[in-house]
Amino acid sequence: MKTEEKIISKALEMFNQRGIEYVGLRELASVLQIRVSNITYYFPKKDDLVNRLSMDLNKLNSEVVVENEHLTMLTFLEMFHKVFQNHVKYRCLLLSLVHILEQNKVISEKYKNTQRTRNETMKLTLIHLQQTGYLNSVSENKLHFLVSMLSLIARFWISEATVSFRNLSRDEQIRHYLILIVELFYPYCTETGKEEIQRFLEKI
Repeated sequence: MKTEEKIISKALEMFNQRGIEYVGLRELASVLQIRVSNITYYFPKKDDLVNRLSMDLNKLNSEVVVENEHLTMLTFLEMFHKVFQNHVKYRCLLLSLVHILEQNKVISEKYKNTQRTRNETMKLTLIHLQQTGYLNSVSENKLHFLVSMLSLIARFWISEATVSFRNLSRDEQIRHYLILIVELFYPYCTETGKEEIQRFLEKI
């Protein structure tokens, strides 16, 4: 493993264990048994290292997004399942989200743009599910409500799970929040959509 990869891997491990705010570059260097300058050669500031982890998570999530032409209610829910698994791997970013957005200008600006794009993409996704017979047609306000709720769950599920469901395994936590999404959408599903939801529940 190259030095840069070792730094990224160990930083993610330590950030996940203790929180991004509580791990400094000197401590990271000590655990890796290298000089701080070896880290700052690749990541001049800790913010640069956090930016890299954020980009890695975004890349992972982009790889699981299903194109509309192949999207069904089942693949829609499976997509969230994979995204939540990625969140667990990079949970430090979600657990420290507010702190990061307040302190890291690069991520803050990217986040605003990414959030707008994701919300618009999600709206188009729901419209596609309507057009292909998985969701009943709903008003513009209802679409906005569904997109907002999905965004809220996706951004903060792991923070709430860490506080409220410590007794559950990560898989059990993920299942809980996937079921919340299912319950959110079930009233708006057609019979075909409900059948696919049932198939999804049997899989998780």
